[in-house]
Amino acid sequence: MLQDLKQGAEVAQYLLLELTHWTPTQLQFHAQDQLTAQLWSQYQMVVQTAQTGRPPQYILGEAWFYGRQFHVNKDTLIPRQDSEAMIAQILQDQSTGSLLELGTGSGALALTLALEGHYQTVTVTDISDGALAVAAQNAQKCQVSLNLLLGDLFAPVKDQQFDTIVFNPPYISRVETSYMDQSVLDFEPHQALFAPEDGLQYYRLIFAEFQQYLTPNGRLYLEFGFQQQAKISKMFQEQVTGYQLDFYHDLAGQPRFLRIQSEKR
Repeated sequence: MLQDLKQGAEVAQYLLLELTHWTPTQLQFHAQDQLTAQLWSQYQMVVQTAQTGRPPQYILGEAWFYGRQFHVNKDTLIPRQDSEAMIAQILQDQSTGSLLELGTGSGALALTLALEGHYQTVTVTDISDGALAVAAQNAQKCQVSLNLLLGDLFAPVKDQQFDTIVFNPPYISRVETSYMDQSVLDFEPHQALFAPEDGLQYYRLIFAEFQQYLTPNGRLYLEFGFQQQAKISKMFQEQVTGYQLDFYHDLAGQPRFLRIQSEKR
């Protein structure tokens, strides 16, 4: 009960900060100020909506990632801070050439890499028309040229190769639903969350195909669940030869993303 109250207070404060465009310090400074009637009415409305469990990012239609705001809606996952460690690693490794993101969703990862790096071309794919529409909206907002393609995994980019390939695949097993936040289950798109084969299906599919889409000096980056490292490593060893697999940790110190590159680099 106390935990629910704490989370409710945090969400209410987050919504207030977003509506007022204040920092937490500014909120303290304005603690005794009276909100305008219009802002107070708007705040009451979003707090009431939040009480239904809807994530505040969906209520506002905006989510923060890597210091920028991106449009989000029911067709896209809310970008997580966990992914920022992978973005930082990619930029450190290689931030030029051609970039491909599979299953782009809101486009937050690809657009962040485009804005922070120096890629000559940026291509994104997704199986959802709705998600690509959001990615297009974010690309326009960021003034970044994206090649947006509808289709599953590599299907829309046949006969093409890329220097950097990024994918945050669905990797949650259906048996894990009891451990998940209810708001995620109720509001975020399940096709972007869950995968068969104990959440490992997309790693098997990617390992079977990626070599023909990666340039000789290219790198592939994949996110995964923090308990999946051993199984993914075994799957990689069984399916792939001539490539090196490295695992990395997120900001909380959990193994959360991997890099694959040719052993001949």
